[in-house]
Amino acid sequence: MNRALKIALPVMAIIVAVLVSIILFSSRPEVEHKELHIKAPLVTVTTVQAESLSIPVFTRGTVTPGTEIQLISEVSGQVLELSPHFANGGFFRKDEVLVRVDPVEYEVNIKRAEASKAQAYQVKLQAEAEKKARSRIKSTNSSQLANYEVQYLQAKAQYDAAVAELEAVKLQKARTTIRAPFDGRVRIAALNIGQYVRPGQQMGAIYAVDVAEVRLPLSDRQLSLVDVPTRFQDSVDKEFPTVTLSETFAGRTYTWKGEVVRAEGGVDERNRLLYVVARVNDPYGADPNQPGRPELVAGSFVEATIDGRKFDGIYQVPRKALRNGAQIWVVSDDNRLKEKEVAIIYKSKDHVYVSSGLQDGEQVVLSQMDIAVDGMKVRTQRSEDFNYETQPEQNTAFDDLNVSVPPATTGKEINIPDLNDPRVKKAAEQAKAHYDGLSQQQKAQVESSVEGVVEQAKNLQQAITQKKPESDVVEAEPETVAPPVENDTGMSPFAAQLEADIASQQKPEQETPEQPAASGQQTADQQEPDQPVSEQVQAEQDTAEQSAPEGTSDNSPGKITISTVAAPEPLVEARQ
Repeated sequence: MNRALKIALPVMAIIVAVLVSIILFSSRPEVEHKELHIKAPLVTVTTVQAESLSIPVFTRGTVTPGTEIQLISEVSGQVLELSPHFANGGFFRKDEVLVRVDPVEYEVNIKRAEASKAQAYQVKLQAEAEKKARSRIKSTNSSQLANYEVQYLQAKAQYDAAVAELEAVKLQKARTTIRAPFDGRVRIAALNIGQYVRPGQQMGAIYAVDVAEVRLPLSDRQLSLVDVPTRFQDSVDKEFPTVTLSETFAGRTYTWKGEVVRAEGGVDERNRLLYVVARVNDPYGADPNQPGRPELVAGSFVEATIDGRKFDGIYQVPRKALRNGAQIWVVSDDNRLKEKEVAIIYKSKDHVYVSSGLQDGEQVVLSQMDIAVDGMKVRTQRSEDFNYETQPEQNTAFDDLNVSVPPATTGKEINIPDLNDPRVKKAAEQAKAHYDGLSQQQKAQVESSVEGVVEQAKNLQQAITQKKPESDVVEAEPETVAPPVENDTGMSPFAAQLEADIASQQKPEQETPEQPAASGQQTADQQEPDQPVSEQVQAEQDTAEQSAPEGTSDNSPGKITISTVAAPEPLVEARQ
């Protein structure tokens, strides 16, 4: 019998397993075949139109003075006086005395030259008188008259030389005082008072501040876009191209207007570039439209934008739309990608100027796509509607409101700022402007988050108000509420234990006979006499429930226990 069971039981188990498998297979759910929808990638596009454009040419250069000279000493002597403006970076006016050299030596030379002039003048008068006297004598032959004529001419030449020598000495004396030839600025001052100078010695360098020039390099492609005056007749008849110079100072960008006045004599052999010169008038003047604009000082490195020639039928495309040198992706009417080869005239920092390869109204793709295939289906959005992700600015509109929010367990009221405060209104306006700039999807997310916060606030308020206020507490019947068991101190066991714990945590020196060990507690003698006993018992029970450890909370329906992290409120014991 046992042997039969050993054989029959496995067979029966196999049969049951087969039957269960058949039942499970026959009762399997039907497989639902759902169509797979592949979402087309989203690209940002912009529409292009042919225009008549003046293509700007971007370049850079260094500011140089329009007029700069070296001060070289023409006389010798000791420096007696220096202008207070004759220092590195000092400004001066035209005809202002910059340097004065000791003229004593030249005053002595003037006296000597005047004496030589008087002596030569006397010799000249004598020769002239003798010549006239000999010419009246008839016995004087022609050879003798010729000799007297030569003597007169020699005396006259000596006199003229003495006069020129006097003028030269006076000129040298005048050169001991060096005056400014123009309104300008001192680049280098190499003199000090008391220093001895000699002819040919460099005293400094100055430059004019009425104009400034910038040397701008241009390539062959850029030269084809700008009307540069390369010939004399061109510089006379044609208008000069306008140039805008820009420089960043203290975090802000300032501009100056100028014009290209000439091109240099030839191409630079080192870089094969042609340099043109742009001139800016009054580089040190203030601009009321740009308050705080600094001076365009010599040596500054600036960026220049030269107005180029005007071309017809040109497409201006953002540079980020360019792919692989000269390829642009466009979106057809059926929202499919199409690759196009374009002819590029010029590439600037932000745009590409295309002469052919595009048509009016075509949508050019601006997005950077990892995979792009000709004929691929895409979704489009306008570049004007696309919100580029930028780093959010820190909103400091609430920093100075001084809103202090105490912990929720302190029972204190929250100090809400005045809604009529201009700072609050300004912050609200900024928040509203930021909200209006969001997309519909982002607005929906914000509204959902706000609704969640409001719901959490309602739940928290409901949990807090679950405990009735003292005015609504009904006095408990003596039969239903048992009085608390007191110890020797007249307190309930829970209150006595809590007081002992607090007293053990305080320092002994803080305990005085007049002040209890647990500061902030009230004894039975200190409580108000008109407080009902039932209310005191109810407060003690509520405090016990809040202070009870986890696992001891009441799980009765409709009752919520809130755990607090702050110190419990002082207990009020009932007088027995």
